[in-house]
Amino acid sequence: PKVPYRDLLCELYGKSAEELGISTAPPQARSDIGLIYAPSLADTLSTINNLALFDAQRHPGVVTGHFSEEAIYAACLDWLFSSASGDKNSATSSQVTSRDVDEIAATTVMFDKMDRSFGGEQSRDLAVKYLHDHVVPKLSGAYDDRIGRDLFHAAAVLCEVIGYMAYDADKHALAQRYFIQSLRLAKEADDPAYGAYVLTTMSHQAMYLGRTREALRLAQAAGQSYTGTHVMVVQTEAAMHEARAHGALGDGNAAARALLKAERAFAQQVPGTGPDWAAHWGDTVFAAFAGETWLDLGNAAQARPHLAMAAADSKGQPRRVVYSSGQLAKLSLLEGDAEQAVKYAMTAADAAIGLNSKRSHQVVRDLRGEFEQRKGVEPLQNFLTRAHDLSAE
Repeated sequence: PKVPYRDLLCELYGKSAEELGISTAPPQARSDIGLIYAPSLADTLSTINNLALFDAQRHPGVVTGHFSEEAIYAACLDWLFSSASGDKNSATSSQVTSRDVDEIAATTVMFDKMDRSFGGEQSRDLAVKYLHDHVVPKLSGAYDDRIGRDLFHAAAVLCEVIGYMAYDADKHALAQRYFIQSLRLAKEADDPAYGAYVLTTMSHQAMYLGRTREALRLAQAAGQSYTGTHVMVVQTEAAMHEARAHGALGDGNAAARALLKAERAFAQQVPGTGPDWAAHWGDTVFAAFAGETWLDLGNAAQARPHLAMAAADSKGQPRRVVYSSGQLAKLSLLEGDAEQAVKYAMTAADAAIGLNSKRSHQVVRDLRGEFEQRKGVEPLQNFLTRAHDLSAE
């Protein structure tokens, strides 16, 4: 009920506003909403509810802000050394069924596919509303241990997807809030594999932001926090992110060791047997990571077969086309073939048009910076014009 009816309702029911659960003041968004890994389940659910609410309202205290290294380290330590709260919900709460969990999982898959096809900002508002209106109330429901674990896992996956959408839209402070809450829900789900996977996502974001040493630490924490063999994709991705960070830091020996570790883990994966949240992982993703690592190390001969494979298999996913073409453009520059580099850059720019993905547009802008000193190369001017158009959007 709205505040103007507060006194009438209090008189009607003979209770105070607090007893009726009616807010007497507009809620305030604290700048740390979502950045705290809460120890209790009640505090966690309140955090996620408020995070989604203020996000939907585009409250500047939540949507804007700076990426917090301190919050990342604190959440990482809490994930590694804390345990699930063990809190139980009230028996009077509505009963949650396996069908409810299946609905959340299926809806999350839909949002994930939309993100990969059209970019993060295209459907993020819908995902946030779904989290707030449908998923958070279920988390406060009644369920047995098995349903509870599945429910919290499904909610963790949804939070990670929403976080990735925000990351793709360059809303990095907002993205890390959802990643931290995803990590917390994975703990409640008693799912170390998924929690480690979220750490690799956080490593990916840190790498994109140029925080290479933080990316390295997060990748190493992911590899150390899950040492099981049931979900080998986690070990593969953790080692790959470690290799990427070492490559960006110029440590070729450490990068090669991490790549070898990734190859061994990847060889143990049985295609089609992994969890749904890792379904995107395969030869193409592996090749893209490996190619980027060798490219960062300036080794064109090692990078080319991996990047060529990633580009060949990227059709149908515009965002992958942007990244793979961008990497091939950089590779061609490394090899001294500026004209071929421009052709790849044009492919990246064409794929980025219509994508609601600021990360994709950033790839094109970065290429523009690479080429602006080479204005005598044809058809460079066409590319620079296309990149300028994207920057103006």
